[in-house]
Amino acid sequence: MYGGGPVQGYVVPPGGAPGYGMPPGPAPGYGMPPGGYGMPPGPAPGYAMAPGMQSMEQLNYVSSVQIKEQVRIVEALTAALGQEIEMANKYQILDSKTGQEIFFAVEQTDCLTMQIKQCCPDCAAWNVDLLYQQTPAFKLERNWTLTCCCFNRPVLYVKDLQGVPIGEVEDPCTCCNLVFHAKDHQGSDLVTIDGGCCQLGLCCPCPCGPCAEVKFEIQDPSGRQIGEIIKRLSCCKWMIQDDVDNYHIEFGEVGHPAAKLMVMAVAIFMDFKYFSTSSRDDNGGIIGEIMDSD
Repeated sequence: MYGGGPVQGYVVPPGGAPGYGMPPGPAPGYGMPPGGYGMPPGPAPGYAMAPGMQSMEQLNYVSSVQIKEQVRIVEALTAALGQEIEMANKYQILDSKTGQEIFFAVEQTDCLTMQIKQCCPDCAAWNVDLLYQQTPAFKLERNWTLTCCCFNRPVLYVKDLQGVPIGEVEDPCTCCNLVFHAKDHQGSDLVTIDGGCCQLGLCCPCPCGPCAEVKFEIQDPSGRQIGEIIKRLSCCKWMIQDDVDNYHIEFGEVGHPAAKLMVMAVAIFMDFKYFSTSSRDDNGGIIGEIMDSD
């Protein structure tokens, strides 16, 4: 599909293996850096049934997902009245083919910080728990930063329940481009998510035609496209459902479940940063929001 076809998924060996039950290296032909993704050492005996372990094994067989934000009625109503009150973000992450829920993401940020996030989105912290079968499996942590233009850019950390780092997402200063870098826990590049700047959905988001979606390439470290994220914009700008965001992720050649987890973390990160505030409509669309933050 993406320059040579998707790489075959990993086969989970009996009894699991180091690196969340996956084989020690990536599938042949994926073009990963030496040593693969550099995942943390394998779990100790008895950890095999932990939610993170089970979800990683399930991700091994998932080729695409839908991320659907839940309706926040209080936030939508207060925004319509001219004074938006930020509420906790919640997302369903579904297997696109079967419709089965893989994760349910719940924001755990305190109420005061949520309100600060509206005026200082580049500086404010937030935290999201990823639940697998209603049990916490992973944590997304974005710490407080004193960010100004290209200095001290925000970073999202992805960890398991024990606090072991899985990877991180960087948001570099790129002027008008929408770019995110996903790295493993050792700081090695996994994938880059690149939305460019010449898309109608970025400049003038509308509910129909080419203005109704924004596409992001998933690129390997060499810059080759291996997958895609499609952000579908709201259908009805002035209705309550307007603030509900949907993402479709085609993993393509992204075969390792940890890399898939990082791609999903990027989608949530970009939603928090650029798509989950109604103020962007007053700032010249998403491009205006990007320029303000950079």
